[in-house]
Amino acid sequence: MLHTIPLLAATCLMGFAMQSFVWFWLKQWIRVRYSSVPSIRPDRLQKILAMQQAGDWLVLDARTTAEFNVSCLPGAVLIGDGEEMLRSGPLGNAARERPILVCCAVGVRSAVVVKRLRERGFRKAVNLEGGLFEWVNQGHQLVHEGLPTTLVHPFNRFWGLLLKPHR
Repeated sequence: MLHTIPLLAATCLMGFAMQSFVWFWLKQWIRVRYSSVPSIRPDRLQKILAMQQAGDWLVLDARTTAEFNVSCLPGAVLIGDGEEMLRSGPLGNAARERPILVCCAVGVRSAVVVKRLRERGFRKAVNLEGGLFEWVNQGHQLVHEGLPTTLVHPFNRFWGLLLKPHR
């Protein structure tokens, strides 16, 4: 991932014109690096949530506690890198039949968790393409303490460049 720092620095210097290029490059990198990991686009997820099918989904958040405390998807459960969850097995066999959405800031950490879940038999686990940054950039809301928000933790100043300016 250190390859991305020069690209993100260039984004800062060249403004938001480079933002779409960096997003394209990042999504392609995730698709190649985690080719066995299926993903769902934010617009498709929004349709699922709007159709009241959200209760069918188990939503796992692969970010840090600090990121999660700023905002998350409704009903999300913080799991970090997922190792503890996979070791202690709180998902159980029933979850193997449920669709599982895993999200993070841009889709890299969540792709790792989805890969691990699928290797353990959770065949309905999917990654949120572009993560919560893409979700918010497309105008969808998150929640903070149960209330709607468009705020999202930027992870760091480089990754934060992928967020559109807050309106």
